[in-house]
Amino acid sequence: MKFLCIEETSDGTLKTSFTEECFREAVKTLLMIIPLGKVTSYSKIAKLLETHPRNIAKTLKDNDEPIITPCHRVVYGNRLLGGYTIKGKPRPDLKKKLLHLEGVKISNNRIPKEFFIDELL
Repeated sequence: MKFLCIEETSDGTLKTSFTEECFREAVKTLLMIIPLGKVTSYSKIAKLLETHPRNIAKTLKDNDEPIITPCHRVVYGNRLLGGYTIKGKPRPDLKKKLLHLEGVKISNNRIPKEFFIDELL
């Protein structure tokens, strides 16, 4: 699956591109479809966007709307929590609290399978 940005140029023609901004918007869109009380992995999102999971992690780390854009719902493929950064500061404790508030159970920093979404689309 590929994501595409379409922009109208000053002369009224349409220009297509796959820019970093398009990539961020594609990631954000996928985050918004993860239901409350569920998580998915960096690798599942990366597979949909045909990229490396580290690219997803970096995009989430740079998220300027934490909580609103639910990057806390993304964990490692082995269902371990992974990191969480707000304003450049690591806050894995906050990730745990947010998931707990959403009803996600956590055992030994791992998400049980029943809270994990294998297929986003």
